[in-house]
Amino acid sequence: MNPFTIALLTDTHIRAPGGDQSSPYPVNARANARARYAVEVIRAEERAFTVHLGDVVHPLPHMAAYADAAVEAHRVLAPLAPDLHLVPGNHDIGDKPHDASPAGPVNETTRATYRDAFGRDHWLVEHDGVAFVAMNSSLVNTGADAEAVQRDWLERELMSCRDKRVFLFSHCPPFIASADEAEHYDNFGEPGRSWLLGLCADTGVEAIFSGHVHQFFFNRYRGVKLYCLPATSFARQDYSEMFSAPPASEFGRDDRGKLAVSFLDISDDDHRLRVVGTGGSEWNADGVMDLPDTQLGTSTLIPHLRHDWATPRVLPYNGPMEEFSRKAVRNDYPLLRLLQFGISTIRVPASDLLDPIQAARLDDWISLRGQLVVFSTEPPTRDLIHALAAREDAVVAWEIVTRNLDDVPAFIAVDGMTRWLGKITTSADNVDRRGAFAHSVTSGFLANQIDRAVACATSNALQGVVLQLRYDDDLAVLDHSADRALETGLDLVVNLRLSHDDPSQGNFDAQWIADRINTCQKWADENARFHLQLDTFEDVDRGYSPRFGLVDRLGNPRLAWDRQRGSSLVTLD
Repeated sequence: MNPFTIALLTDTHIRAPGGDQSSPYPVNARANARARYAVEVIRAEERAFTVHLGDVVHPLPHMAAYADAAVEAHRVLAPLAPDLHLVPGNHDIGDKPHDASPAGPVNETTRATYRDAFGRDHWLVEHDGVAFVAMNSSLVNTGADAEAVQRDWLERELMSCRDKRVFLFSHCPPFIASADEAEHYDNFGEPGRSWLLGLCADTGVEAIFSGHVHQFFFNRYRGVKLYCLPATSFARQDYSEMFSAPPASEFGRDDRGKLAVSFLDISDDDHRLRVVGTGGSEWNADGVMDLPDTQLGTSTLIPHLRHDWATPRVLPYNGPMEEFSRKAVRNDYPLLRLLQFGISTIRVPASDLLDPIQAARLDDWISLRGQLVVFSTEPPTRDLIHALAAREDAVVAWEIVTRNLDDVPAFIAVDGMTRWLGKITTSADNVDRRGAFAHSVTSGFLANQIDRAVACATSNALQGVVLQLRYDDDLAVLDHSADRALETGLDLVVNLRLSHDDPSQGNFDAQWIADRINTCQKWADENARFHLQLDTFEDVDRGYSPRFGLVDRLGNPRLAWDRQRGSSLVTLD
């Protein structure tokens, strides 16, 4: 097959052109113009076809405004026709059967209304030997005749496509944090969930794509990848509770950094998802717009993944969506932003490989072609050596971080693995007696210790040394360190610290950060044995050494790649 691309958008929530009473939220009035902008982003990309994952309109089928909203939706989406395929969302066709659902459930009347407005509620199309299957997720667990018809059809079609690559589209995701989570508004209940997941796994479905929650989530189930994609219209404000930060505008509903369209690149034996932020931009009636670059960034940066990115957080029960039950969700925006930045390698503590929740997230990352630098301040245990060996192909380097260089031989782990020598550096190593003493512990050798680092790494047959570049260090210190390390055949790994040397001071100068990264990145671009770590991926906005990172505490980018100038960084407004 020849590689090709399909476009994906979801949850446009288009309203009747004159306005209607289907929503009390001010941001919903922007949905139509935002959808039209999203259409233009998609039009600019070469693609085989486009799939809308549902909630095309906002008014529900029983509302008087539904018909006018449907007409407006066809007008807004017209530039994507005729190669546009629609998946029914709960706003388009009715909610799933659940006593606490805030809107009316799907039935034969709402299905007929949907078919009259938009066409089939389940379908299969093929392109270049790849099958794309869409279902009506609202029907699952209804017990209606229509559910039985769809179920038989899905089983028959997926079984018949077992010798093909298959992608499934469902407005509602089967689950959002765990395959065994309790039923709530945003997932499939049982027995429908187990039936669908088992069917997809047994028939070799490659991935399931969903919308509905207006947030990004990534999961896997028995080899099937599950992507939940962001909306073009607004963010569900109940999910603002995922973040350790005040919400964006309208109590989180107008979180513009979360709005996006997506592109699915399908190659001979794999697929890659590109989520392209739209930033809440709206269609300009004059046709003059700045469109985002739809390609992924590319970076050799190795960020320290300091914040937890794996443990689900329990949201408060608070209607209208969850008035009677708790919902556990995981913040998947660190994963999404790493993908968008084109970062392929992250630095994590070795203990993550022994924690079931953290290890599962690392394996998710590896399934997306991600790699790891694993560090430890203790010699590896037998269990850790086994965990490293099981992921050997994804581990770029094992970073030994020790206070006593005589202990280095005890750290030697898996044979054949690249090993870098780091160092626990404390304030005792660099006391400035002219000023106040500040307790500090950092990672990496100081520039004046490079000769000792090189000697130790060489004598222990290691492959590299880790130097820390402090906030106040002149970049000229890289010259001597690089010459000293590289002339001996070692890798030079620079831990670029964005934190002040004084932990009571903050660093919130985004342009300084961008310039600092750019300057150091040039070294890495010019020498394959120069590796650049970044000590902060997500902002540290409290505690010691507060500072900006590449993304803020809402998971939105602070910096972006300027692809007109290679991989240079620019600050975002």
